[in-house]
Amino acid sequence: MIRAGQKLELTIDRVGPDGAGLASFEGGEVVVSGAFIGERVRVVVDHVGQHRRSFATVEALLTAHPGRRSPPCERHPGRGGECSGCAWQTLHEDAQRAEKRRLLAQVYGLEVDSIRALPGGDFGYRWSSKRVVGGVAGALVLGSYVSGSHRLADMTGCLVEHPAIAAAAHELLAVADELGTEPYRPDAGEGEPGSAGLRYVWLKTDGRSVLLTLITGAADARALRPLADRLELPSGVAWSVQSGQGNAIRGAAIELLRGEPSLSLRLAGREVEVGPLGFLQPNPAVAELAYRDLVRDHEGDALAGELALDLYAGAGVTTSLLRAGFARVVPVESYPESAHALGVVALGAAEFLAGYGGARPELVIANPPRAGLGAEVCARLVALAAPRLQIMSCSPRTLARDLAALEAGGYRRVALRAYDTLPQTPHVEVIAWLGRSPAAA
Repeated sequence: MIRAGQKLELTIDRVGPDGAGLASFEGGEVVVSGAFIGERVRVVVDHVGQHRRSFATVEALLTAHPGRRSPPCERHPGRGGECSGCAWQTLHEDAQRAEKRRLLAQVYGLEVDSIRALPGGDFGYRWSSKRVVGGVAGALVLGSYVSGSHRLADMTGCLVEHPAIAAAAHELLAVADELGTEPYRPDAGEGEPGSAGLRYVWLKTDGRSVLLTLITGAADARALRPLADRLELPSGVAWSVQSGQGNAIRGAAIELLRGEPSLSLRLAGREVEVGPLGFLQPNPAVAELAYRDLVRDHEGDALAGELALDLYAGAGVTTSLLRAGFARVVPVESYPESAHALGVVALGAAEFLAGYGGARPELVIANPPRAGLGAEVCARLVALAAPRLQIMSCSPRTLARDLAALEAGGYRRVALRAYDTLPQTPHVEVIAWLGRSPAAA
């Protein structure tokens, strides 16, 4: 029986949903983060969980993956850091993409025809960055939680962030420390809610300017105004409140403290306005490849018709692209800021489809959040029976679930393709092209 602290020699023979290596041992399963299929490792068991599942850390690499390298970032655990945000940085990028294809097929049953990426776009690609604020007044830390914990890892010098974001974060820390800005404390005192200190920061860039949102734990921004006035790099500084007890970062409302209220950037040939709480793809360059593919057929040919529905329309990039070929495009978006920019009432996809009484569209595209479409939206799409349904997903798990429901309702897979939107991590975006099966049609 495996016990904590035990040392084992294992061969990694499969991969888990989060990209961790998996090995069998005495009828159970051992999860080894940072190990890849084919590697022989000596590990130390950290924790023995339920259902004969244990978790271990690599002590020695006995047989290495042929794509192994020393991680370029000094914040990576492989170089003595603690940041777990780029877990696959220990592989060269070509090897990362091969492992991503294997993960999609082995874990989720998603056989993609390719993984699209941009040459030379594996670092400095992140145009949107959310950071947790920690430390103490005079010595703040901007970072992210270490995987599986609430311990904060410093992200100073992060290699995947756009240089404009890295510079703005550096200035923010310097000025905040000089002013003695207080960090958020979850428990301000017995029976009291969390403090009004700085809890999160959200930085976005258009490649030149930076829009900074300061997020506190309570509705008091007095201490932030001097900070906002001193910052020179951001083109705009806004304030929001997130008082929830979970890890959600986006607040419910904003107040502009200084400068411009939004960024204007060009995606897929279209001008897009992004506000302090508006969604921006972390990697717009690769997302642009996906957006262009999402509104075409799987062979790259343009689509056209009378009516298309754009569910989860976000900033409206795909809505704009669809209008080049369709006489009428109906965008559907639930987030108020984005819906207002699109000129529509904020509605969720399920609510919209439940009340939809118009003509059957020739095409429906959907770009849902990580939770996926869900049972209700899938059922309503099956009932709507559009001849073409095209889905862009940031979660292979929920995409596989939704595809099973849609295929049971008469759709068939035409093609699947992945996009390497977050290099150095196991994450990919996947587009699924679906058509009605002959029997359903």
